Amino acid sequence: MRDVGAEAGHLIRLAGELHDLGLDSVVRLPPHHEPSMEIPLADDTASGPAMARMRVTATRRRRTWIFTWGRGRRRRVPTAAPDAARRIAAAVHAVRAAHTAQRAVAAEAAQVTKAAKTLSGVGNTQMIYAAQAVPGVRVFWRAR
Repeated sequence: MRDVGAEAGHLIRLAGELHDLGLDSVVRLPPHHEPSMEIPLADDTASGPAMARMRVTATRRRRTWIFTWGRGRRRRVPTAAPDAARRIAAAVHAVRAAHTAQRAVAAEAAQVTKAAKTLSGVGNTQMIYAAQAVPGVRVFWRAR
């Protein structure tokens, strides 16, 4: 049986530090897999199985323990670093901002699609008024 005490200890300490920074997290200790921590990326209103999470693990590389939350050197930090929790929190906030922007773009695309469907069967004068209903969107209309 594998001893996961050191990995779990680093993750539990990180969870406490992230809690102090105002982030929610869950430390998972599955019986046959490596321990990990999950940080929800969506706000509190999102729920369901599709809710995105950032996964953080503690691994040992040579003699140094590091936290990793993705691929690449920019997504790892030594567990002993005094700013480890702050760097992970910054990464979480950046991903949350990206998700929010992506949702805003999807909502705007849905509005444009709805406006385009409305415009497909109306005359030119009504088309101008409908195009103005969607802010920031230019509709180019070509007669066929």
